[in-house]
Amino acid sequence: MTRSKYMRSVAVLGITLLALSACSSSSEPTEEASPLKIGSLLPETGSLAFLGPPEFAGVDLAVADINAAGGVLGMDVEHIRGDSGDTTTEIAQTTVDSHLAAGVSAIVGAASSGVSFTVIDKITAAGVVHFSPANTSPDFTNYDDNGLYFRAAPSDTFQGAVLGQLMASEGAENAVIINMDDAYGNGLAKYAAAAFTGSSTVITYDPAATEFASEVGQAKAANPDAIALIGFA
Repeated sequence: MTRSKYMRSVAVLGITLLALSACSSSSEPTEEASPLKIGSLLPETGSLAFLGPPEFAGVDLAVADINAAGGVLGMDVEHIRGDSGDTTTEIAQTTVDSHLAAGVSAIVGAASSGVSFTVIDKITAAGVVHFSPANTSPDFTNYDDNGLYFRAAPSDTFQGAVLGQLMASEGAENAVIINMDDAYGNGLAKYAAAAFTGSSTVITYDPAATEFASEVGQAKAANPDAIALIGFA
């Protein structure tokens, strides 16, 4: 399965479950009923903008499928689109404030674990479901989220183990792991190094930097037979 199809599938699954959980035994709207509003918090801009189109498409597809089946409480689900930006901006905060003011019942995103950490407290404190199709940081596993945070992607605890075991299974004995310094990069590097059976060197880089000669020099000096690079595009 391609990454874009995967992201679409998990977004469809997450949205569908959220919508169904809001349904009552009756499909007819009541006097007090109002349309179910879902806000997206996905990367239109920033370092993960290349992932935005398939993620937004996943939300749109799920909403279209739900509405084609009769909606929720007899009314169409509304998708309020929103940009997450990345951790170098305040875009996510602005988007979440707008979504909460609009009365959304759930927010889908962010794609980045780092961005989700900046807004999870605000979202869950408002009693709104926070669902990410892509967050992998292990720190979310036992996060104090009032039972309102969910994700479809496996934790780096598992993904890191697969990466470390893969390098070892290919015969590598001396690995270098170069990772971006954020919740995603640090978590994946930590568990990959722990699962690798040979010797490993972890080199962390600033994702905002424009020059990486020092990190490349460190990697070369380690004389590795495998290199894992953990970062964005």
